[in-house]
Amino acid sequence: MPRQGLVSAARRAIRDAVFLLAASLALAVPAQIALAEIAPAQAAPETAPFADNADSVAVVIGNRSYKQTVPVDFAHNDAEAIRAYLIERLGYRDSNVFLLKDATLNEFNQVFGTERNPQSGRLWRSVREGRSNVFVYYSGHGVPDLATNQPFLLPEDGNPNQGESGYLLETLYRNLDLVKRKIGSERQLVVMVDACFTGETGRKGESLLAVSAPGFSPARPKAESGIVRLVATSGATPANWDEANKLGLLTSRFLMGVSGLADAKDGPGNGDGLIQWPELKGYLRREVEEAARRASGREQVPEIDDAPIVLKASLPVAAVAGGVAAIGDEAAWRRAESLGTREAFEAYIGTCGEACAHRAQAMDRLLAGRKRDAAAINQENWAKFGGARQYQAYLDSCGEVCAYRGLAEGYLGGTNPSSDPRVKRCDELAAGTDDPDRPKGVPGVKLGRIEASAAIEACRGASAAYPQLRRLAYQLGRAYDRADRSKEAFASYDRAAKAGSVSAMNNLAALYENGQGVKRGQAEAYRLYRQAGEAGNVVALANAARMLEYGNGVPKDEAGAVALYKRAVAGGDVPSISKLVPHYATGSYGFPRDLRLGFDLFRQAADKGDPVAMATMATLIDNGFGRYFPGVRSADMVLRALKQGELGAASVSATDTAAQKLKPETIRTVQRAVKEAAYYSGALDGRFNPVFVRALDQYARANEAE
Repeated sequence: MPRQGLVSAARRAIRDAVFLLAASLALAVPAQIALAEIAPAQAAPETAPFADNADSVAVVIGNRSYKQTVPVDFAHNDAEAIRAYLIERLGYRDSNVFLLKDATLNEFNQVFGTERNPQSGRLWRSVREGRSNVFVYYSGHGVPDLATNQPFLLPEDGNPNQGESGYLLETLYRNLDLVKRKIGSERQLVVMVDACFTGETGRKGESLLAVSAPGFSPARPKAESGIVRLVATSGATPANWDEANKLGLLTSRFLMGVSGLADAKDGPGNGDGLIQWPELKGYLRREVEEAARRASGREQVPEIDDAPIVLKASLPVAAVAGGVAAIGDEAAWRRAESLGTREAFEAYIGTCGEACAHRAQAMDRLLAGRKRDAAAINQENWAKFGGARQYQAYLDSCGEVCAYRGLAEGYLGGTNPSSDPRVKRCDELAAGTDDPDRPKGVPGVKLGRIEASAAIEACRGASAAYPQLRRLAYQLGRAYDRADRSKEAFASYDRAAKAGSVSAMNNLAALYENGQGVKRGQAEAYRLYRQAGEAGNVVALANAARMLEYGNGVPKDEAGAVALYKRAVAGGDVPSISKLVPHYATGSYGFPRDLRLGFDLFRQAADKGDPVAMATMATLIDNGFGRYFPGVRSADMVLRALKQGELGAASVSATDTAAQKLKPETIRTVQRAVKEAAYYSGALDGRFNPVFVRALDQYARANEAE
């Protein structure tokens, strides 16, 4: 969710639809999860099909790299994590787990069988009647065939615009039904899908297809009776990812759930150490939906079939061990906060281990007594020096607490906040690049580059000294935000917003929308976005438009969203252009049916010096749309973008993760120019290799300075 006015499309990592299929949850490992909410594991029912996985078979596919489209960054991680769960927790034999990475269409046919010969697949041949559970897993692109309305899995050598080059989901279900019949009704086959088939990548509105299909909802192949499905998302919404654990979102939450979190008493579980399928289902629906809203502001509601399956809670696999520990740490902190005693905070610090996110807050609580003493000393000094009108002496006596600073300075004839070293330091460390309150001559700092601890210290003192300066409260909020201290960020943003800071209104709305530091309130988030937008914040306008577009907590209103996107574009928000261009292609919502006018919006933004628009034009030219930009070379647009400094370098580098990329010849031309300027010493290989990416940043900074 964007909070700053920088173009998020240049920085946001792509998470293409990740698709995973899981089956046969045979379950026999002891639970040893170290969370207070989870009771010690008890013995699972000794149901024969779940007690022995010696003959169970799994197919695990992770397709990260593709020849004809963008990669799925975490697909190999997904596959390795699921493989580890099968072998280390469910007791599958290593030789019975068929692991494929970057599988081709031929390999799909070999393992699952073809439409004409379903029993030719290795899976069908390997399972044993009455003795095998089956676990089938796929992580990679899922794509719709717009001609047939059918979804298919995209092999490594497949073309997302040609359905015949993929493996139909309908064929997979049909062939798995034969596998289910062979293993018998006493054994389990579960299909778990962590992907969407709308044709979108992880970027909002960005398509894998040559023809964009926003809102496209593909047909849903029927799964035969006996196959249990877990599908990441329903309808026409994209799937999301877990950036922290570098896994698909459903994959991450599934592995966390089976480690015992689905059995926690504060969730859908009862704390008995056994994970009933309804408990896992409730946990996944809640956690996936909430995490998707926090991460992307979009809806994602998984579809999960009912099943007579019981799992034992198990130790988390390595891929999610850190995430599970963080959840345990959060629970321990909540307990300490609820008790509020010195002993509770000391116990938290003493036992939190490596996952100790609230150590600083716990120390603040423990040291609060010292601060109270400092406040008392400050009060005594004011009584002593203030009564004698020795205001400078009072200021000289100030330490950690200086409650009467403003009053003393006022008596001394006032002071210019801009000359105060504390204010200068706060501006230097945390001023927003797009904040209209930012003083002239202060360049501003991107949120991701704020040094949180130093900025908090500087801005806390500056804001306390000059509470009337709303920008200082906003900047303190940004510093807390960077440190993931959402409650403190909320308090600072709220103070600045009430004083009229439109930048703070936008960021405060984001906290309300995601439920960070405050109870989730989407209606309030929308109100604040609109208030900030009407006051001139184009990012807030785009955020309000997004809520209307997807119906996030407000009635869905596509026409209203388009109207706000138009205003955001008119105000200079380049990412919103991509929301309008498809309407120029279709003529919807009163737009003239003229794609040239849509593309011309990028040209206008580029003429105003926007590097994202320049980089976008370059990719369009290299992907068959050059006729809309006559006389313009893609390499020239890239070099123009680089003259815009750091954001220009980020915009150019981001094209390497976009659905449509720059041609190798264009990249080589830019490499040659940067090399001639003595910033690049690597090969002219036409790729965004690490050395070249670093050189782009250095080259752009130097050009901006010039």
